[in-house]
Amino acid sequence: MTPSVFYDESTPFTPSGIPIAYASPGVLYTERPIWPLKSSQEAHLMRFFVDRIAPAIDLCDRDRHFALVVPQRASQCPILLNAVFAASARHLSTISDFDPIVSNKYNQECLKHLIPKLSDAEAITDENLLAATVILRHLEELEISMSGSDVENHLLGTHLLMSAQEHHRALAGGLRKAVYWFGLRQEIYVSFVKQRPIHDSFKRCTMDVPLNPIDDFDWANSIIARTGEVIQFCFDEREHSTTNYDHIVQHFDAWFIQKPDSYMPIYAVEANPSKVFPELWYLNDAVITGLQHYHLGRALLAVYNPRIPRLGVAHRNALKEVGEVLKDQIKIICGIALSNHSISASYVHASMMIAMGGDRFTERREQEGLYEILIKAQKEYAWPNQSVYEHLKEVWGWQSGTTE
Repeated sequence: MTPSVFYDESTPFTPSGIPIAYASPGVLYTERPIWPLKSSQEAHLMRFFVDRIAPAIDLCDRDRHFALVVPQRASQCPILLNAVFAASARHLSTISDFDPIVSNKYNQECLKHLIPKLSDAEAITDENLLAATVILRHLEELEISMSGSDVENHLLGTHLLMSAQEHHRALAGGLRKAVYWFGLRQEIYVSFVKQRPIHDSFKRCTMDVPLNPIDDFDWANSIIARTGEVIQFCFDEREHSTTNYDHIVQHFDAWFIQKPDSYMPIYAVEANPSKVFPELWYLNDAVITGLQHYHLGRALLAVYNPRIPRLGVAHRNALKEVGEVLKDQIKIICGIALSNHSISASYVHASMMIAMGGDRFTERREQEGLYEILIKAQKEYAWPNQSVYEHLKEVWGWQSGTTE
């Protein structure tokens, strides 16, 4: 097989002058790695992926596959390489003056070669294509506002690839396993925003709960899978029985009671009149991710409790109690984000919760605290919060221009 040419005089360029990594039609891999990269800007994009994007994906992966394995695989897989470049360019264009057209070019080049592979029965079992697809879906997340945009361009490809991988599950490990868990976290986010059930291709993930968690990563993935069950219960009307509800609550309570000592904060200060959110320091990313999913799940279970009375004074009292529970869970998740600010994903989870119940907060100082988190998540971590905070400013009755 003749290796594909990556950079020569015929290589297409973006307006920024960055060459596009590409493969000849039908070519999935090159014979040799393309290192060293011939563009300093592409090297910068690769480094940005490793330093800034991969850690947010590898939160619950002890072996850090997206930081350590994906870049090496990308050196011989043009589809994966273009997905990596597209993700980095999109982040940089959101938080800086980096040209946004660059990301679109890499994205288009990736899709041009990826889409035909979706009809190839052998190719769609390739774990590197699966990794490329979830990276592209991460780009899509940056386009889906918390208000529930209908944009889900890469969703079908992700579901198809996930389903095609099913017969490999018995031997799943390494990158394939890491992709599955990241894919489930993505699905939880999209299902939450769209208020829809989890797609069938991800339901298997929720069954892969470690029966005997051995470390912080297993414990985190365990509660993430259970959060997937909560999402399914909340947004699938067929699931709305008290029996199902009690079963899920029991699972959640059991996880929290049995969690290891490593899930205890190493430093904690409760919220008080001078501190809007509690201060909660934790040891690692997996613990933070697991606990934030737990509190997200508890909030949803409070809101979707099938025993909430439908009418009368009891209904009003129950809704008031639910509102207080929701606010408490939001404060905890926001406190975790603020106390562990180097974890970008913690701000994503906080943004999800603020979108869910930020309208319940009536005190100005609390509203300002929530607003600052939304702004930081957008400016520093490229998370699309503008529609959320604009909506909340209107709900809160803020006058235009009072904060920016």
